Amino acid sequence: MDEIILRNGLKLPTLGLGAKIVSSSNEKAKQASYDILHYALETGKCNLFDTSESYGMQEAILGEALAATGKRDSVRLITKVGNKSQRTGNIRRALEASLRKLKTSYIDVYLFHWPQYGTFIQTYKEMEKFYEEGLVKSIGVCNCHRHHLEELMQNVNIPPMIHEFEIHPLFTQSALVNYCIAYDIRIIAYSPIARMHDVLIKAKPIRIIAARYGKTPVQVILQWHRQHNRIVIPSTANKKHFDEIYNVESFSLSEKELAWISSLDDNVRIRYNSDMCDFNHL
Repeated sequence: MDEIILRNGLKLPTLGLGAKIVSSSNEKAKQASYDILHYALETGKCNLFDTSESYGMQEAILGEALAATGKRDSVRLITKVGNKSQRTGNIRRALEASLRKLKTSYIDVYLFHWPQYGTFIQTYKEMEKFYEEGLVKSIGVCNCHRHHLEELMQNVNIPPMIHEFEIHPLFTQSALVNYCIAYDIRIIAYSPIARMHDVLIKAKPIRIIAARYGKTPVQVILQWHRQHNRIVIPSTANKKHFDEIYNVESFSLSEKELAWISSLDDNVRIRYNSDMCDFNHL
């Protein structure tokens, strides 16, 4: 459960730190983001960091924290090309900008952020070139439905190695998960705790199992994900919450407990549906 191995042999930790949008004008948010990233790197508790060019200042802040701690070689970086870059076709320029902001010569996992209509296949073809050039160590996608994956794989040379999409006990997406497993596409679950949705956090299975192991509901949910062999990227700027998140390795759930948590699935989507959203605003 500690590592996921991609099709090309690249190893990734199963627990990473996600990111939120930070605007250039919000000094408080910028400092909070830097502080938690620096703390994560200094403590060595987290070795996987997820960001995007679409998250405002986040790439640059992560780059500063990496430079300050000198930890680049010991961590894995995930970043994404956004929709604006897809629309303009400046995919290489987007990658080069990400490399500068992150203060690195390569990206471990490079994804397109959304399967934007009319652009995502060509975007991915450009990403294939980056992979072949060694600028990125793996490539993949985000927020795809099965039909996006099917269309993509009919038109590219390198099938996605990884797919990042919304999964949590209220929205297990079992059909899409099984499709990814069948085609050897590793999974990253974002919004893994459904943004602390009350229906999930206060659900009977979560409460009972948390009490049984002396863990928090968040820890139980994250362990549910990890025992399903996927990567999770919860997000926090609070050091206490960070320490809670990264203390999930001291227990494991039984098969019955895993199934009980999965039974909470009620098709509750928290984030956007890529078949029903305006990509100009993402």
